Amino acid sequence: MITKIKSATIVGITAIPIDVEIDSKRGLPTEHIVGLPDIVIKESKARIKAAIKNSGFDYKLSQYTINLAPADLPKEGSYLDLPIAAGFLICNSQLTLPPNVILIGELSLDGYIKPIKGILSIIEMAKSLNHYKIILPFENKEEASLIDDVSMHPIKHLRDLPSINFENPYKNKTQIKPFKLTQKYDYTDIKGQFLGKKTMEIAAAGNHNILLIGPPGSGKSMLLKRLPTIMPPLTKQEQIEIVKIHSISQQTVSSYKTLTRPFRSPHHTISYAGLAGGGRKPTPGEISLAHHGILFLDELPEFNRQALEVLRQPIESGTITISRANQSLTYPANFLLVAAMNPCPCGFATDPNVDCQCSIHEKKRYIKKISGPLLDRFDIIIEIPRLKKKDYMDNNSSSESSQTIYQRVKTAIALQEKRYKQPLQNGNIDSTHISKHITLNNHQRNLLGTCIEQGTLTARSCDNLLKVAQTIADLENKPTITDQHISEALHYRQTSILRL
Repeated sequence: MITKIKSATIVGITAIPIDVEIDSKRGLPTEHIVGLPDIVIKESKARIKAAIKNSGFDYKLSQYTINLAPADLPKEGSYLDLPIAAGFLICNSQLTLPPNVILIGELSLDGYIKPIKGILSIIEMAKSLNHYKIILPFENKEEASLIDDVSMHPIKHLRDLPSINFENPYKNKTQIKPFKLTQKYDYTDIKGQFLGKKTMEIAAAGNHNILLIGPPGSGKSMLLKRLPTIMPPLTKQEQIEIVKIHSISQQTVSSYKTLTRPFRSPHHTISYAGLAGGGRKPTPGEISLAHHGILFLDELPEFNRQALEVLRQPIESGTITISRANQSLTYPANFLLVAAMNPCPCGFATDPNVDCQCSIHEKKRYIKKISGPLLDRFDIIIEIPRLKKKDYMDNNSSSESSQTIYQRVKTAIALQEKRYKQPLQNGNIDSTHISKHITLNNHQRNLLGTCIEQGTLTARSCDNLLKVAQTIADLENKPTITDQHISEALHYRQTSILRL
């Protein structure tokens, strides 16, 4: 007797349909699993046998051949425990299931079904197949319910399989929490630094990569850590993409109902694989875990040069490809890059009140740790000065709150989406959108052309400058870019320390 069960496996963050075929016949009692299973699947034979017996079912001794099709695709993980167990029970006439059912889950020895990673990808796959019902672990139901219009049937134990009512699928009653600015950080905490806060507003409104340069204690990290408080809320699709990535990584997703954007801040000792992703079985790195969020690199020159250079391609394409001898995986990596650095090894090269102890050679070597092409991908590069006495002493500071700044950001983003007729911010547009939507007069073109000819700007940084100028105009609710907007955007790239 041959039984076929539909299941799935995960490759990267994509779910691939798997047919679990089980042939039962007389012979020496044994179980053979074929179809490129990994060691976890091979070991599942003992788990499944114990789970069946401890769930009150009979395990008929027979010669079982389990084929995982397609045979040329490597399968890994414990996703196939439940479908293989169900196949055994069907072969032994202890269970019947409709033909359009997908089973997924890991079994414990006592028959309880454990949660698995990557359930969202599998639910999306089930939805694309149409008219399929999916049986999944009970503990995965909240995460799985982020995707609508799928007939889901969560169960806790193997013995629950025969009693599933397929006419009554699970309906999620949990409501997604509304977006609230309840973070512990707020821009009212920062005294002075009005230019720094203005550039944070521009970065949030246009999704612009930003680099802050300044002496120790000037407030660079404080400014950047509060950036999420003025970022727009996640859309439903963005939320699903984030949970998919975190679900297949080694980390636990704390909440599937949060609308907070990721904020990843890896230490500068992180390896290439830790930042980009990798390993024997490639898993997402920090740049993928920051998808639709912020990647904050503090002390930028202290990072490994090879690790920093891997950022160049994801910033342009929004994806990262990890290639190994036996497979190549592509993970999403659409993040906002924010970074902070000192102007020199001692940190006081731009401080007018503290003498710098570094030589010109040491300063140049420090700055050259960051390549020109990577610097070119920052839309905004500004120097943050030491806090002034009058700002420190002012206890009645009228510093704006994150909520106030966010309202302007929200209005600017609405203008951009109306202009581009899609959810798109200025920092993400390409040259086609620039030529179509950004109009310059002859004086402005001549100014930018001179900057390119003199080497002040490259073609890429010129496009980035125009994007920043457009965001400034949107924040001021101006219909077109003016000379003042371009001059302000130029000011946000004029850093003397980088021209040593």
